[in-house]
Amino acid sequence: MGLPDFIKQWFRPAPLPVIAVGTDIVSYQLLEYLTNSPKFAPLYVLNEEPWHHRTYMFGAQLRYASELLALVDKHQIKKIYCVAAEDYTRLECEYARALSVKDCELCLLGKGELPQS
Repeated sequence: MGLPDFIKQWFRPAPLPVIAVGTDIVSYQLLEYLTNSPKFAPLYVLNEEPWHHRTYMFGAQLRYASELLALVDKHQIKKIYCVAAEDYTRLECEYARALSVKDCELCLLGKGELPQS
């Protein structure tokens, strides 16, 4: 006889707090996957468009990259997922050292690649 669902939830690991980068179609698909996965909790999406700032996609708030370190600190973000090499390179140049000190990993996903927990 199995355990009731509400008891099973006690033993599941907490979802990993993450940030996605970008609002293009591939980033949108990534965010949709993260939102539907019990392994991840996408809290924010990085985007530089002023008309998107503080709006929501799949429950994740859009923020500027300049807010990244504060978001990582405040919400214990552990991974940041990029699907565009340009985004990854820009963030790596600006934030790689600070993110590693905060135990947060910047990840570049290849075409069709999904995040691993």
